[in-house]
Amino acid sequence: MNITIIAVGRLKEKYLKLGVQEYSKRLSRYCKLNIIEVSDEKAPENLSEAEVKAIKDKEGEKMGFEECILPKRNRSKVGTSR
Repeated sequence: MNITIIAVGRLKEKYLKLGVQEYSKRLSRYCKLNIIEVSDEKAPENLSEAEVKAIKDKEGEKMGFEECILPKRNRSKVGTSR
């Protein structure tokens, strides 16, 4: 099984980077994991709804969502431990 994670922006904190490395190492026994980081769009703090949508659209284009396939949700009911 192949898993691709597309993330906007880079991780800055060292503990987060170490966590991702450890999780990737553990998953490598079961699947091929590919992590793609795309740069985030620079934007000022106060944006209108239209400006936010435009920036998200640009980031989405970088990710290549036309190639993305999401699995179907499992609709089974979750039981309780009681």
